[in-house]
Amino acid sequence: MKHHFFVILFFFVFSTISSKANLPIENVKTFQITNSGDSIQFIKIDADTSLTKPTILFCQGSLPIPLIIDQKFTSMSNFDYQSISKKYHIIVISMPHTPIAADENHLNNQYCYVPDTLKPHNYDIQYWESNYLERYVKRGNTVLDFLRKQRWVDKNKIILFGHSQGTYIAVRLAEQNPDIYAIGYASGNILGRYSGFILQERNAARKGIISKEEAQENIEKKYEWWKIVCRDTTDFSIEMGDSKKTWKSFSAPILKQLTDLKMPVFVSYGTEDDGAQMCDILPIYFELVGKTNYKMRPFVGCGHNFEEITPDGKHNWDKMYWKEAMNEFIDWCESLE
Repeated sequence: MKHHFFVILFFFVFSTISSKANLPIENVKTFQITNSGDSIQFIKIDADTSLTKPTILFCQGSLPIPLIIDQKFTSMSNFDYQSISKKYHIIVISMPHTPIAADENHLNNQYCYVPDTLKPHNYDIQYWESNYLERYVKRGNTVLDFLRKQRWVDKNKIILFGHSQGTYIAVRLAEQNPDIYAIGYASGNILGRYSGFILQERNAARKGIISKEEAQENIEKKYEWWKIVCRDTTDFSIEMGDSKKTWKSFSAPILKQLTDLKMPVFVSYGTEDDGAQMCDILPIYFELVGKTNYKMRPFVGCGHNFEEITPDGKHNWDKMYWKEAMNEFIDWCESLE
């Protein structure tokens, strides 16, 4: 039997389910909503809608990676979706102007969808123009509105889970939808995306990877580029992997929005992740505002995708703790009852 694999992006993390040959989406149900000219596609793992269950909306990480990819990468299976889907409906929204399913001929080496395979880093121009926080939040709200109208969705238990870039989306959605039951916040940077580059330079100097002088020089260059970004957010030209509008939209701090949330919050992160290192201080601010319905779960010695970081600073992709991170989140959600 040929295997097809279901790929959900939490930055560069993949999960797999098998199906019959030539039917890669047999085990998922696909949906499409058109709102203000935007065609929003999303999927539900496990096509069965006969049972009313709590529903988890995943807010995925960055890059235009299709949700379903026909290729053989069994070593990248991370989550026990079959087990989770027995108790929860799992919803994932496709990236803007990115097909739900694609074959490997239209992917680059990061598994991103590219219309022209001769230009492996040129994504669909409409994706670039839609790739900013406010657009993702609008799309997420459209899907939430749809879910609330479905008989198979327990309206009192709609849960959000965001990883990396998806944490900004999840927090904004939770802020605008106070009926959300709980939120998972994984590997996010409470100070915004761009601040992670400054922290990265300082950490590299502390670890002796670069000199302190070199770190300062790099930081000064980043400050200068950031001034340009903030002065022209209508520029969709691509620099450092994204447009200026994308960089600015995902770089505003979300500490206040996160600490102000009334629903329970589960925070998970790798302690060796430069971008998420400020998660360590979240309990200080949660307690400061009187928020007690939170759970911290640091994965000591792990990186952005809960992968082990070796003593010499390398990423051990053969030893990842994504399954543990998700299972603990699910167990925590059930403990709230």
